Amino acid sequence: MFGPSQSHRIWRMMNALIDARPEWADKDVFEADRDKILRYGASIGLSVEELLRMKEPDAILGLWTAAEAAQAED
Repeated sequence: MFGPSQSHRIWRMMNALIDARPEWADKDVFEADRDKILRYGASIGLSVEELLRMKEPDAILGLWTAAEAAQAED
């Protein structure tokens, strides 16, 4: 009736992200970096829908790394 839950997949993704960036366990730090990732992704031509569908920790971390590098260049 409701379809399968995505909770377990989201939990695994967040676990992988927090393992890579322990400071993301803090909601405020994560939300600030999430905003940075979304803004950077949009600046390189990704749609909001594409960004919000990202589920692979490596892709998310790659965007965060690129956003950090772009910010350091400014």
